[in-house]
Amino acid sequence: MINEIKKPEPIKYYIVRNNENKIMAYGVVEQNQQMQTGQPIMDTYLDKTEWENKLLESGVTLEEENNEENS
Repeated sequence: MINEIKKPEPIKYYIVRNNENKIMAYGVVEQNQQMQTGQPIMDTYLDKTEWENKLLESGVTLEEENNEENS
């Protein structure tokens, strides 16, 4: 089974898991993008904070983007 997101409006955040519920991938799909996965479980979110919280609950820590000031 293929799970996919095609040119979402608004953008969508996703978490992809395998049958053992292990996170295999996560990210964001912009309005001009699409993504597919063969993994059986894909959760999608419209709210970035909710998506980040779900990742944190699963032990995934997102790194902050570097600002030019910090370079």
